[in-house]
Amino acid sequence: MRIGKIAGIIGAVLVLTVGVGGAYLASLDVDEYRSEIAQAAQDATGRVLQLDGPLSLSVSLSPTVSGEGISLANAPWGSRPQMMTLSRFELQLRLLPLLFGAVQVKRLILIEPDILLETDANGRGNWVFGAPGSGKGEATADDGGTMPDIGRLLIENGLLTYRDGVTGETTRIKLTAVKAEANSTNDPLHLDVLTSVNDMVVKLSGTAGPLKNAFTVGEPLQVDLTVQGQGLTAKIKGSAKAATRTMDARVELSAGDLSGLRPLLGDAVPANLSLKLDVQVKAAGGTVGLSDLRLILGNSDLAGNLSMDTSGALPKLTADLSGKRLDLAQLSPPAKKDNVSKGRAGKESSRPGRVFPAARLPLDALKALDSEVKLSLAEVVAPGISLRQLSAVASLKNGRLTLKPMTLTVAGSNVQLSASVDAGPKIPTMAIEITAPKLDVGRLLDESKITDLVQGTGSLSITLAGRGDSVAAIAGTLNGTTSLLMKEGKVKTKALDAAIDGLSAVMGMMSPAKSDWTVLNCVASRFEIKNGIATSQVLLADTEFSTVVGEGQLDLGREVLAMKVSPQSKSATLNVAVPIKIGGTFAEPTFRPDELATARRLSGLLGMSLFPPLALLALGDMGSGDDNPCLKLALGGAKQPAAAGGTESLTAPMDSLKKTLESLFNKKQ
Repeated sequence: MRIGKIAGIIGAVLVLTVGVGGAYLASLDVDEYRSEIAQAAQDATGRVLQLDGPLSLSVSLSPTVSGEGISLANAPWGSRPQMMTLSRFELQLRLLPLLFGAVQVKRLILIEPDILLETDANGRGNWVFGAPGSGKGEATADDGGTMPDIGRLLIENGLLTYRDGVTGETTRIKLTAVKAEANSTNDPLHLDVLTSVNDMVVKLSGTAGPLKNAFTVGEPLQVDLTVQGQGLTAKIKGSAKAATRTMDARVELSAGDLSGLRPLLGDAVPANLSLKLDVQVKAAGGTVGLSDLRLILGNSDLAGNLSMDTSGALPKLTADLSGKRLDLAQLSPPAKKDNVSKGRAGKESSRPGRVFPAARLPLDALKALDSEVKLSLAEVVAPGISLRQLSAVASLKNGRLTLKPMTLTVAGSNVQLSASVDAGPKIPTMAIEITAPKLDVGRLLDESKITDLVQGTGSLSITLAGRGDSVAAIAGTLNGTTSLLMKEGKVKTKALDAAIDGLSAVMGMMSPAKSDWTVLNCVASRFEIKNGIATSQVLLADTEFSTVVGEGQLDLGREVLAMKVSPQSKSATLNVAVPIKIGGTFAEPTFRPDELATARRLSGLLGMSLFPPLALLALGDMGSGDDNPCLKLALGGAKQPAAAGGTESLTAPMDSLKKTLESLFNKKQ
C-alpha cells in the first residue's frame, strides 16, 4: 500500500516543527501541506486522495494530526467512485523515533470508515495499487516493507464491504468497535473486535502477527483467535500466509444449540443440537485438507480425514470416515405438513391418492463435484429404521455415483447392496441390487413400523433398474426382478383379518376357532418387472389351514393393483374358501371375492384343482434348499391333510357360509 510514504510526509512536517522551535509551533498550519499529503498518496497508490475537511496538528511529546472528510479513489473498474471514505481520523506519532526519521504510530483512530474491497470478473482486487509511471500497474510484493509501526488502532462505527466480482456475492461487516494493539510490526497484534457480518453479531479476540508478515511474501502470520457469534464459538490456532493462501491451524468449533445458525444457513439446520468439532486444517493452493477430525453433533459422531481439491475441472472430495452412530432422524429437518394428504395407511404423500412422490430429486448436485468416500458406521438411525455395521465405498465421477460394495445389518440380518445413479444423461438412470440370504422379515417390518402381523425369516433378492428424475418416474420405468422365499413363520390372525376387510375366513386362511396366530409353513414370491409393470411369477403362502396362490400385476407407474389370490383349504369345514380380487390403488386397495369362481365352487364345479405353480422351482437357488415346504409343494411332495368327514363333506352345502358370501357380494366396494 506504501502507506509509509504518506505517514512519512506527515512525519517530516513534524520533524521540521520540532527543529524550528516551540515558538513556531503555535502558528503552524498543517493545512498548508494538504497538497503534499495528497500527492504522496497518489504517488504511492496511483489513486486520488481527497481531503475535504480541515487538517489540524497538536504538538506534544506525542504529536497528533487529525482530519475530517477524507476519501480514497477506487480502481477504475470499481463499482463505486471511492474505495474508502472516512468521517474523521486521529494519527498520533511517537516523537523520538520521528526525530531520527522513523515513523511509529502510537495511536490511530478511525471514525466511521466505509471501506469497499472488491474484485473484478478476473478476480483482481481493488486493493492492488499501481503507481503512475511504474509500468506495472500494481504494487510489488516487497512494497509491504514500508508499513509503519502502529501501536494502537481504534475503529468506531465502521463498515467493511467485500464484493466478489466473480460470483456477485456481497458481504457486509459492520465494525462497531475495533481495538488492535501491538508494540511494533515485529510483535503480535492483540485484537478485541465487536462486529456484525450481514447483520449477525460476531465477537473476535486474540492475537495475530507479527503484522509485518501480513504484507511480506514467505513469512507466516501466527494466529490465536477466538470468534463468537450466533451461539457458536470457534478457536483457531496456527499459521497462515496471505500471499500464498496457505494455512496450517487447529480449529475447534462448539455450540450448545445450532438454531442460531439458521439466519445464515436456513431452516434446514436442526435445532436443539449441540456441536463439538476438533480438526487440523491445512490449505495450500487449491487443496484444503482436514485431518484428525473428531465431530460430535447431537447423538452423532464422525472421525477421520477428508480433503477437497479444486485444481481440476471439478472439485474432488476424498474422505475416509468412521463413527459409532449417525442419527439421521435427529439431523433431518422437521417435515413440512402443508399441502400433504394421507393415504389409507396413514402415510403422508405430496400427491393425493398416490404413494410415490413426484418431486424432482436433487440429482444435479451429483454433477457439482467428484468424490471417493469410504464410510464405516457402527449404527445409522434413519427415520423408521435402524442400520448397524454399515460399511460402504462410494465413487462419484462426472455425475455418476457408484455405491459398491455396501454391507450392513438390518433387523439383525446381513444385507449386501450395490447401486448406481447416473445424472449425466438427459434422463437420469439408476440401478440397485440387494441380497439378504437370511432376512428376518417379521423383525424388519416391525422395526420399520410397517406392520407387526408377520413373523419369519427368508431369503431376499432384488435387482432393479429405472430412469427418471423422481421416485414416481423411476417406479414407472423399472425393470428387474424381486424374489422372496420364507419358511417357518406365522401371521397374526386378527390383524390379517382386519387388513383384508374380514375376508380371511372366506379364504380359508384361519382356523374355525380363530387363534391369535396362524402358522406359515412357507411364503414364496417372485415378480418380473418390465417398464414399470410387476407381474407375479410366483406368489404363494402355505399355512396350517390353506395354501394360497396369487397372480396378477402391479402397475407401478399408475399405482394400480390387479391381483387375485386363490386359496385351497386344508380344512373340511372351510373347503369352500374362494378366490379374492385385490384392486384399487396402492393408497386405497380394495378386496372382494371373485364372484364367478365362488359360484363354481359352491356348485361343486371348481373342486380342488388349485396347485402351486412349477415356477416355484426357480427359487430353489435362494439358499433354503429342498426342505422348504413351498418347493416340496411344487414337486408334489407335500400331502394335503385328509378332511374330516370324507369326500362327501367336501361338497356338502354350507348354508351359513353361502349367506356370508352373498352378503359380501352385495356389499358396496
